[in-house]
Amino acid sequence: MSSKIVRRVATLSPALASVLLIVQPVAAAHSSLDCTPPDSLSPLINLLHSLGELAFLAGVSIGTIGFLTAGIFLMLPGEDWTRRGKGVAKNVFIGVVLLLSANMIVSYLVSQMGGAIC
Repeated sequence: MSSKIVRRVATLSPALASVLLIVQPVAAAHSSLDCTPPDSLSPLINLLHSLGELAFLAGVSIGTIGFLTAGIFLMLPGEDWTRRGKGVAKNVFIGVVLLLSANMIVSYLVSQMGGAIC
């Protein structure tokens, strides 16, 4: 039984490490559009930027907890727990991919509609 647990942990560790490596460049990304908001809207823009960063960090934290939960489910004995763990891992992976690609999608849309926004 312990060899199954070691094998499952060894399977999940690279997945978690790759997600953490993907998060770092996305968190450091900045917009390339030369657009400055009016001075009257600057506090609102700063607030929205801060809320966006907090939401991103919360999403990454929830994703990490989700992968941890999936790993625990996979390590528990029984076919039902393994099936549930795979389902949780799949759903968390889809959520993390959506979270990490959201910045890229928004940046692309803003760059395509740059004249209409600024």
